[in-house]
Amino acid sequence: MSDSSPRRAAAYPIDWTLENQMGPNALWLVDELTAVMDLRPGARVLDLGCGRALTSVFLAREYGAHVTAADLWVDPSDNWNRIRAAGVEDLVVPLRAEAHDLAFADEYFDAVVCVDAYEYFGTDYWFLPSLLRFVRPGGLVGVVTPGVTRELDGHVPEHLTPGWNWEFNGFHTPEWWRVLWTSSEKVDVERADLLPDGGSTWLAWEETVLAADPERGSADIVAMLRADAGRTLGFARVVARKPDRTDDRTDDRTDDGRAPVALRKPPSAEPHVLAERLTLPRYPRSAAYDPAWVMANLMGPNPLWLAEWLTGAMRLEPGMRVLDLGCGTALTSVFLAREFGVHVTAADLWIAPGDNWRRVLEADTGSGSVTPLRVEAHDLPFADGYFDAVVSVDAYHYFGTDVLYLPTLARCVRPGGQLGMAAPGTQIDLDLEPLPEHLSVWSADPGFWTFRTAQWWRRTWERSGSVVVETADTLEDGWRDWLLWNETIAEFGDQEWATGRLAREEADAVRGDAGRVLTFTRVVASRVEPNTTGM
Repeated sequence: MSDSSPRRAAAYPIDWTLENQMGPNALWLVDELTAVMDLRPGARVLDLGCGRALTSVFLAREYGAHVTAADLWVDPSDNWNRIRAAGVEDLVVPLRAEAHDLAFADEYFDAVVCVDAYEYFGTDYWFLPSLLRFVRPGGLVGVVTPGVTRELDGHVPEHLTPGWNWEFNGFHTPEWWRVLWTSSEKVDVERADLLPDGGSTWLAWEETVLAADPERGSADIVAMLRADAGRTLGFARVVARKPDRTDDRTDDRTDDGRAPVALRKPPSAEPHVLAERLTLPRYPRSAAYDPAWVMANLMGPNPLWLAEWLTGAMRLEPGMRVLDLGCGTALTSVFLAREFGVHVTAADLWIAPGDNWRRVLEADTGSGSVTPLRVEAHDLPFADGYFDAVVSVDAYHYFGTDVLYLPTLARCVRPGGQLGMAAPGTQIDLDLEPLPEHLSVWSADPGFWTFRTAQWWRRTWERSGSVVVETADTLEDGWRDWLLWNETIAEFGDQEWATGRLAREEADAVRGDAGRVLTFTRVVASRVEPNTTGM
């Protein structure tokens, strides 16, 4: 680093940086980059291509940022161990992510930082616009990457050939990056320059790595940088800002100028009518939420009622990290954050995380927080042991009936942490007894056959060997709540939706059943220490 450069990176042990290096000194580079970015405490920052998360630790420590440490090649579990060892586990979330298939909410991040990685995936014209969708208006994108003093256009100077490889074709001048980014018409480029003394800084680091561990260092790279002496190679730094949105709000719009988000049309009943009908003594927490809001975003049985019943058997404490798996429209995520002060990852495959982020912003999450993600339940991008608890409301039965599934989920929970699910279920095992005639309307629906007894769930979870089941029961007279909800939807809800199976036909089936078969099941278990002995 030059004498005029920032010196935050000097506070970090060189041995730690050497042990986790994957190229040029990432801390030196992020120090130079963030010195020209306006990062404030509490900012949500995506560290894209974070490698071994050294830069993520830096961003959390130096700026108090809430960092998403995203990388495709480094196991998020390994990064989680480094993050905890650095003492920033409350500020950094490690995730497995592919830069061209990001699962975040639109406009979620205040800034994106990318250190020694952007050259691998960001050189085409289409990438930056796809990345910017995740940045709020007025937010920043900052990149520092190996670069060149002049465009080589495939003509590599002879003195660079000993250490040159095809990946270096992503090295460009700051002006090349400025033109590329400006041509998108999506950002205002605020800075595009070469880091001072970048070539000599790079050489000093590579010499240090080679001296410390010849097997990890590269004599060819050192020879190349020595021969170049800063004539060609250095580091390009580019910082741009996403323009603020034009203010076109009207009186019926939210503070950001857009109409409130909803999955359904709003109910036709007056608020007091819905409140009187849907306020039940057994769900005191849920009674504090506007039933019209719940009905406008429903996807099945009342999610708040089920969440309240489920969490009554769980040990949720403020500050915990909770995965809301199959969160749907994130109503349960808002409930968990507001009622328990936990930090919720709202994971769903079908509902756009951008829509869920807007719902979260429109709601009050109290001392908790909610981060929406697009997630497929069988391809979880999380670190081992990251969550204190997993909650799944009216979703787990769709993807978790295989005994092999639970261990893949339980690995994301710390030992002793809880996993809880609540879903439609049955009083009798329909694998062993014939389907009653009054439920035959559902016989051709594969989703119906995922309804299981509490004891079936207990056996399945216990057989996985990954948990100890603490609770497996049914909701007493739960069918009455199910019926009340569906009758209310059928009468006052979005009629395009209410006329389908999930409202009138479902109400008819629940009414005819009267609790003989249909119910709600709840299962809560704690994760056991992983079995490392194998089979």
